Amino acid sequence: MIIKALYEYYDRLLADDDSGVSLPGYSRAKVSFALLLSGTGDLLGVVDLRVEKGKKFIQREMNVPEQVKKSSGVSANFLCETSKYILGLDLKDKKERVKKAHEACVQLHEEILGEVKDPGAEAVLNFLRNWNVENVAKHPKIVEAMDGMLEGGNLVFRLDRDEKYIHERTELMQAWSKYHLGQSSEISGQCLITGQNSPIARLHPNIKGVVGAQSSGASLVSFNKDSFTSYGKEQSYNAWISENATFGYTTALNWLIGSEKHRMRIGDTTTVFWAERSTNGLEEDLLGALFYPAREGDKKGEDEQRQVTRDPQTVKLVHDIFAKVRKGELVKQELTGVDADVKFYILGLAPNASRLSVRFWHVERFGNVIYKIAQHYDDMKIVKSYANEPDFISIGTILKESAPLGDAKRISPLLGGVVMRAILTGMPYPQTLLHSILLRIRADQTVNYVRAAIIKACLLRNIRYKTKEREVDIAMALDEQNPSVAYRLGRLFALLEKAQQDANPGLNATIKDRYFGSASATPRSVFPILLRLTQHHIAKAEYGRSMDKRIEEVMGGIDSFPSHLNLEKQGLFVLGYYHQRKALYTKNESKEV
Repeated sequence: MIIKALYEYYDRLLADDDSGVSLPGYSRAKVSFALLLSGTGDLLGVVDLRVEKGKKFIQREMNVPEQVKKSSGVSANFLCETSKYILGLDLKDKKERVKKAHEACVQLHEEILGEVKDPGAEAVLNFLRNWNVENVAKHPKIVEAMDGMLEGGNLVFRLDRDEKYIHERTELMQAWSKYHLGQSSEISGQCLITGQNSPIARLHPNIKGVVGAQSSGASLVSFNKDSFTSYGKEQSYNAWISENATFGYTTALNWLIGSEKHRMRIGDTTTVFWAERSTNGLEEDLLGALFYPAREGDKKGEDEQRQVTRDPQTVKLVHDIFAKVRKGELVKQELTGVDADVKFYILGLAPNASRLSVRFWHVERFGNVIYKIAQHYDDMKIVKSYANEPDFISIGTILKESAPLGDAKRISPLLGGVVMRAILTGMPYPQTLLHSILLRIRADQTVNYVRAAIIKACLLRNIRYKTKEREVDIAMALDEQNPSVAYRLGRLFALLEKAQQDANPGLNATIKDRYFGSASATPRSVFPILLRLTQHHIAKAEYGRSMDKRIEEVMGGIDSFPSHLNLEKQGLFVLGYYHQRKALYTKNESKEV
């Protein structure tokens, strides 16, 4: 299903002249320099093709003859290779291996271009035949660009006074197509994707750009151990996918990963998404903007990894959707400029050694996807601790909050995928998310806006799922009528902490720093001690009698202290604490005004 959807998307990309997608037999490669040749194959200069980005020069992506899948052996590419193969320049590798690499490059070009009557072909062959590998580091033209070449990237060729690169010349393209067709697999069969009898791919090209995977890329489909064989069929002959379909789906996936508007990062998962009937529509841009919303005055969004310039219509749509979420209104599926009925695909990929693992795969009408995302934000709504906090919390911020010290590298590997699935399906958030947040609170005794919002959303969805009722609500702010003992205990703890602070202004550490974890898990062992301490604080504080009355009101709904609270009740405890603290300081702020 995944490969078929990607292959169909490749066909749509191919029909779009603006997509820049590679034709069959070609692939995208990162190129650093072009070797400028004379008609006789002399090296006239080295043209730097890198693009300046900030303070760095990055390699330029170009469509070149399809790159071979590199292994531990020596294998050369046609008209686009590294300096090691074309020039014999590699200071880190052994001289014998570098020499073999150059010889393999010469041999490949002799095989393909030996009978081609074209000035470009003759120039490349003369250059390769006469190039002196031993003196490469002393060649004046190479010395000028040596540092850049040694950093990596490929080299291409260009004839002097010709705007085209040599691999773009018609005669050479025809020679490459003829050679490429001759390299087809000897094993043919019915392709699982197209249903046609075609040569079956032995190896599938690498997918590049997945965060955490090898820089050379990783395979989505790969068989490299005896335990993976079936009925004696080795490698990808286990999965009969034609070379044509293999090229199509890998090219489409690499294009999606390379497109800012079609990808985002969720924890360790690289997520790509696309609509069935478009290649660069508003649907994709809108989805990325909804998962990583920008704050007021910030057009870049919360995720520092994605510096995407949004379409003005996308910005307006996001504004309209969030305005409805704020008011608690249903998001209409009839969104201006967006096809709510189009089938939408979302694929999450994560690294797994030399392969990729599929974290999640979701297919649904785009209107339903928007509705589910809006429901997620509605479930997360809670009163803010401070006015400058974001109205809508990105999924990246949610995952970081679950990690020790908010370190993105320490996010649980599987958490991003299961949270994303919960958002897209409307199902309960994973218990591991609630557990992780409670662990963080117990570790650093901090109950902030993001953590409280996550806990509220987790509890709300659990109740909705258990009761099968859609209209389930947990208050955004203090709910004095909430009968839950766990919620009231959280409120009580907040009041006891405030009584201590009133009695000891400027106190560095409060009962929260010592007792919060045990109070939320085993109330019976802690609250009797805290209540005795509070009597001293009330007697000492200036407004102790008023605080004593508030404590009494909350205690009126608590018959006894439970010996322990389960995970959900611990969440209610935290919510009660957060709501009560916010209410206390909100009232104080209003009095000062």
